[in-house]
Amino acid sequence: MSEKKIFLYNVGIFRKKLLIRTWAVIVLFVLFVIYNSLQIPKEGRAQFFTIFIPLLALFFWFLRRNFLKQIEILSSGKIELDGSSLKQFDSSGNCASIRIKDLEQMTLDKFRGYDRIVLETKEKIHPIVNIDNQEALVVAIEKIAGIKRKVDLTDDRLWNLKTPMYFIPSILILCAVYIPLIKEKLPYLSPDFFGLFFNVNLIIYLLYSPEKENHIDNKYSLKRRLIFISLVVFFFQVYSQLEKVGWFKD
Repeated sequence: MSEKKIFLYNVGIFRKKLLIRTWAVIVLFVLFVIYNSLQIPKEGRAQFFTIFIPLLALFFWFLRRNFLKQIEILSSGKIELDGSSLKQFDSSGNCASIRIKDLEQMTLDKFRGYDRIVLETKEKIHPIVNIDNQEALVVAIEKIAGIKRKVDLTDDRLWNLKTPMYFIPSILILCAVYIPLIKEKLPYLSPDFFGLFFNVNLIIYLLYSPEKENHIDNKYSLKRRLIFISLVVFFFQVYSQLEKVGWFKD
């Protein structure tokens, strides 16, 4: 009788990445509040902060609750290797099972910065992301299934060392906005124009940036969510500019 082996998720790496993302969201929200407060006359700022400070506190509470919940969910999950069966348990005790001898292919790659194992049978594709001691699990699967791993070195990260190159047009516009000589010749250049241009640049970049399938549910695509948020901001920017020039009054 083969020995049952249990593999846990790498909570440390997940916590570190989640903490970075959480603080990034907090900083962006604070900058958003500060920027909008500067657009309001001094006499109205007290009322503005009276509204947004409670919202900020509620926002922090929600982020903290979400952070702890995600850590708890990942800490409660596990992968169980029992004979020729591989079982993946979630935090609720639900189990997804796969017969290792049915595997036709096993691919190792990176997904959103995490190590991933993609197991393929005729019926379905089964991804395992961010598992601790991944090498031991891969070796055990190779031995049981009689297959060899394939390695996909494609980088699907949205942000990498090459990313700034795609935003060179926005960097040039930003420089032009604060150069008096250029502003005299192009009076429409302003921080608001830069914000609109940068958002369009971001949307184009997201549309053409690569993204690997999560093999679970495509509605959770990070790229789709970022494009949706950027489009909402874009329409708000256009609305604000049209309102400033009196479009809706006319």
